[in-house]
Amino acid sequence: MSFNLQITDKDILELIFSYPQEKQNEIVLKALKIGLIALKDAQIVGNVDYVKNEFLKFKTDLEKEFIELRQQFSEKLKEADEMIKKELENKFDPQTGILTQVLEKYLGEGGRLSDLFDEEKSSSAIGRIRQIFVDYFDTDASKIVRLLDPNNQDSPLSSLKKELTERLINLEKEIRAIGAAKQAVKEEAEKGTQKGFAYEQLVFQEVEKMASVLGDSCLLVGNDPGLIFNSKTGDIVVSLNPSQAGGANLKVVFECKDKEMSLPKFLEELDEAKKNRAAAIAVGVISRKEILKGVDGALGVFRDYPNDKSICVFDKEMIETTALEVAYKLARAKLLLGLKVKKMKTDEIDLDGIKILIEEISRKLNDFSLIKSTLTKANTAIDQAKIDIDEMKDELQEKLDGLLQKIRKS
Repeated sequence: MSFNLQITDKDILELIFSYPQEKQNEIVLKALKIGLIALKDAQIVGNVDYVKNEFLKFKTDLEKEFIELRQQFSEKLKEADEMIKKELENKFDPQTGILTQVLEKYLGEGGRLSDLFDEEKSSSAIGRIRQIFVDYFDTDASKIVRLLDPNNQDSPLSSLKKELTERLINLEKEIRAIGAAKQAVKEEAEKGTQKGFAYEQLVFQEVEKMASVLGDSCLLVGNDPGLIFNSKTGDIVVSLNPSQAGGANLKVVFECKDKEMSLPKFLEELDEAKKNRAAAIAVGVISRKEILKGVDGALGVFRDYPNDKSICVFDKEMIETTALEVAYKLARAKLLLGLKVKKMKTDEIDLDGIKILIEEISRKLNDFSLIKSTLTKANTAIDQAKIDIDEMKDELQEKLDGLLQKIRKS
């Protein structure tokens, strides 16, 4: 069967003529064949029921194959386990193991190596070692005593002593320089607002993460004036998810502090922050417990105060967010509870039980912070000890190599 094919489409002709003349007929046939195959495949794919049935069949076959493979793997694992147990018993069994037999043969009473450890024979390994110790360690004039004398100029320890002394002096200078630099940076940061602003940004980043999970909105407003004339008190404002607040506009304001101030003054600022940002609850966030002066009793990492205020610690060095998260979620829960109290009778809600629960949360949070701080200090000490041990190990190995070289030359 043959066809007389005439092509008049300009675009198709341009594509064909872009190939060498001797390959044009072959290209036309390939293009026609590919197009027919694509049309045929399109008709098959167009049958949705067929594709669906084939997929379900494939899924069923795949599940059966997976079950069989899992069974086979389980059986192989059991076989391997048994094989390992047999090999371990064969090699290490205290009664019949190969290792036990070899040790008994060479190291047991009358074994082949017993002569090497005979103390009475000068030719045995023990006898030779004894003689070496006599030569090197027995008297004050022995070779090792001379080599280990740090005051002996020919001793490797003399150079080690000099090197360690110089390194300790340099290390002391570096430590003093670093301490002076840190103190200068700290003093400079305390003079301006840059440090406080950086801390606000850090707190905002963490609060915004928590707010996004709960569907709340979070804004950094520390540079914007609020409702009180010429007041910028209140750094971060969180508006609760309207779908959870019954459409009410419920807000929590966060006031961040990274410099020393008195506790009464800070509590006054929290009251001002609530008014300035039209918030129902204020949360004070401090970079460390020590910045608050005049604290009655242990502050811990979280404390709840009357008139819908609380203070939590968010350590900017360790980036520990647990206390901040508890303060945020407790403030949120209080707002939602207050909304529910308005809609229900007060005696239907266990307010005393809720107050006790909040106090228990505060105590547990402080216990958690104390334990974590202890673990952090322990881990830091362990890590530093590992570094010191590795450095000492390298230095001792280096000096021992030098010592062996000196011994060989002696």
